[in-house]
Amino acid sequence: MFVWIRYFLRSLWLAILVSTLVSAVVYAVLYFIFRKKKNKEGLKIREKEDAENMFLSLACNEKRMNFFAELALKKHKDVRRYSKYILITHENKTKTLLYPKMDFESLTIQKFLEIYNAVKGKAEKVVILCHSFDKDVKAFANNFDIYFLILDRFDTYQNLYKFYNFFPEVKERYKKDKMLSFKDFVAYSFNKKRAKGYLLSAFLLVLSALFVRTTIYYCISATILIIFAIISRYNNIFNFKDNGEVL
Repeated sequence: MFVWIRYFLRSLWLAILVSTLVSAVVYAVLYFIFRKKKNKEGLKIREKEDAENMFLSLACNEKRMNFFAELALKKHKDVRRYSKYILITHENKTKTLLYPKMDFESLTIQKFLEIYNAVKGKAEKVVILCHSFDKDVKAFANNFDIYFLILDRFDTYQNLYKFYNFFPEVKERYKKDKMLSFKDFVAYSFNKKRAKGYLLSAFLLVLSALFVRTTIYYCISATILIIFAIISRYNNIFNFKDNGEVL
């Protein structure tokens, strides 16, 4: 913004003032436009993280069927817990079977058939919870008289946990990527592999001086780049010895 305004205005201070005011107005407009969108996206990200961690926690919990039984009892009276599924009998005598497949393999047609053979004849509706499922599974499930509802970990969070307002306790969490620390940044910047890049950049600046008028900016920048190249090439702090193949 400043570069373009400075191009048209000769006064440096006037250019700074105008560019500051214009930038502030643009920033304010963009802030109000995207604030709501960012809040929604941030909520979605947090909910996805919760869904991932809840699935992981339940997968590691040997007593997870107790949780699903308690969840079903929030809205239903006749709930029976079995080793692999929950059976709900409604007031009109129809039955719904909840089958939590709490592993990290995608639900395939073959695995679906195994579940079907294990639950057929037990309920009119079967809800299968899984980490993920192949795209052709839902279409294949429509071939049977039983109504199948297949939910992945995100659908389970949205359509089951939130609907019942009953969430599993998160005891296991995926580790987030550690943010780059200042030390990590310095180590990356002054690694031996960066030396050639610094030298090339300095060379290009010096070469450009042959075609344009040299300014103090070019001198300072080229000098700094050469210093960075020397530090990157010869320092032993951030250049680790390669021991070759470990095994």
